[in-house]
Order: sequence, then C-alpha cells, then structure tokens
Amino acid sequence: MKINYFKEPSLSEDYVDVHYRQECETIGVVKDFFFSFHSIMGKKDNCIQKLHPGTIFYLEVVDRKLFAYQERNVFQLDYSLKSFLERFGAGGFIQIGKSTAVNIYKVNRVKADLNMRLRLVLDNGEFLILNRSYKKCFLEALKRIKEVTYETDKQT
Repeated sequence: MKINYFKEPSLSEDYVDVHYRQECETIGVVKDFFFSFHSIMGKKDNCIQKLHPGTIFYLEVVDRKLFAYQERNVFQLDYSLKSFLERFGAGGFIQIGKSTAVNIYKVNRVKADLNMRLRLVLDNGEFLILNRSYKKCFLEALKRIKEVTYETDKQT
C-alpha cells in the first residue's frame, strides 16, 4: 500500500482520503481506525466532557455502570457494555471478559498467563486479563492488526 502525506497550511479543515481498488483486510483496519475518532460524552466530577473512543484504553462495568479508562483519566459513560461495543466495536474494541473490553490498538504486548488465560499489557503499562472464553475472538482481531508482540513466558 502506498501512503502519501501532504502538509497544506491553507486548508480550513484537515481531511484524509483513502483510495482503494477493492475492499480488503488492510482497508478494513484503516476504516476501523478512522471510525474511532467519533466522539462520545463522558462524566467525571459532575462535569460532562467530549471523548474520542480512540483515546480509551479499556472499558469496565462496575456496579452496573460503564467506565472508560484513558491513559490518566476515568469517565462514566451512558452506555451498557453491549451497546457501546455494538456502536464502537469496529473502532477496535474487543470484549475480553464478562464486564471488560479493551481497545486493541492500545495493547502493547500479550503474555501467556495461568490456566490458558492471556495477560494484556497496555501502552500505559496497565495490564488486563483476557478470559479464556473470549480468547478466540481476541486473537482473530489481533491477527488483523498485527501491531503487538506476543510473549510466551509466564512471568509477571
């Protein structure tokens, strides 16, 4: 795939055009990436703030409320985990447990863990455990983007 970058200071708005002969896996990944720039609203400290799904590292349901974890901030979202994944799953969000989903673009390394589970090390250094029942879907998504390394040692 050929990629060109052009800096044009006179533009009133930045834009990206993607030209392709036929839809393929690589084009699908590019589409998913740009879809992650849509914004949603999150609550923190009685304030509402606009968030971009691509900045979310992972999602977790606690006490029936969905929380979005960014590099340094946590926001409550007005979605269920299921509805969030239906709407933004194409942006790289993969369910890894009953109440947890991860942004696959924020996963830096995957390490083997006990009982055939996997430990996901995120770009910010945090780690999450991938539940065995979600392993197949996660590994299929991982193969599509090919951006993380897989480690087979069982050390923490």
